[in-house]
Amino acid sequence: EKYDDWDRTLMFNEQYRNFTGRTYLSNYRRDPPGHFMWRADHFGQQHWVTSKETQFVSVPPKSLTAPIKVHGRKRRLSEDEPRLLSEYRVPEQKMMNMTLTVLSCAPRVFEIDNFLSQTEVDHILELAGNENLRESTTGDVGQATKKVDLKEEKKRKTRTSKNSWVERERSPIVDAIYRRSADVMRIDEAKLRHRDASEMPEMPTQATIAESLQLVHYDKKQEYTAHHDFGYSRIEDKANGARFATLLLYLNDVPMGGETSFPRWVNAETFHELKVKPQAGKAVLFYSQLPDGNMDDFSQHAALPVLKGEKWLINLWVWDPVYQTH
Repeated sequence: EKYDDWDRTLMFNEQYRNFTGRTYLSNYRRDPPGHFMWRADHFGQQHWVTSKETQFVSVPPKSLTAPIKVHGRKRRLSEDEPRLLSEYRVPEQKMMNMTLTVLSCAPRVFEIDNFLSQTEVDHILELAGNENLRESTTGDVGQATKKVDLKEEKKRKTRTSKNSWVERERSPIVDAIYRRSADVMRIDEAKLRHRDASEMPEMPTQATIAESLQLVHYDKKQEYTAHHDFGYSRIEDKANGARFATLLLYLNDVPMGGETSFPRWVNAETFHELKVKPQAGKAVLFYSQLPDGNMDDFSQHAALPVLKGEKWLINLWVWDPVYQTH
């Protein structure tokens, strides 16, 4: 059966490449993404989206920012229900407006200014101060719980940062960031957490489709060379679960260097790579998948070396159709 699956994949890849000019990087035949995808028809194109998850402008007392213990359907907030800890958010603001600006059409890359408030940035950095940051590793995606041979990682030297993981339930502020992220991607926030059996029964599993936030720190000269965020499913994996989108959230201004680059973006006016400058509170959204279900080879990106200062950011990865750690 595996041989037949490989044979079908190879035959389809030949036809796909002849028709599109691209290699088919999935197993035959992967369904199109089930999530919404923003259009990217031209550079500078803008989309507008709103969220009831307005920004925090003051830090609640520690007694109110303890880890969330409520699970499943009890986490859902109705449209007319006030957001959590609303008294610590922008006064009298019921809706937050966000603008997505197209930086690249292939791959689809969008910039969202002021996605995080300074209070939210400070809260995450405070959490970082309590974390034991470890050397960042590379390899198959979704491997946060697996052991990695650090000696082999040091030989590669493709990634020289340090990181840790922050769960959505770590605090109400982190939970609000997940909810706002779901809004900007136009995905139901319930999909980004564990659900009850009666909640969204159409989903193949009750598990979240989002990973924990990856908190990353780069010192001077540290980098992550060009890579893809998606991995490759085993041929027997009928679900073909893979990372669908990446939301990068910058936590500080970097004086020099540290840009997120897309070396393979399509631009007829330049051969230079696309570079996105890190700025505190800014978000960058890009897709690892194409609308037809194939992986987007052009989504290859890099964290360029920090030349002056340091760099802090968090990654949020969302999967389609299911989150699989293998």
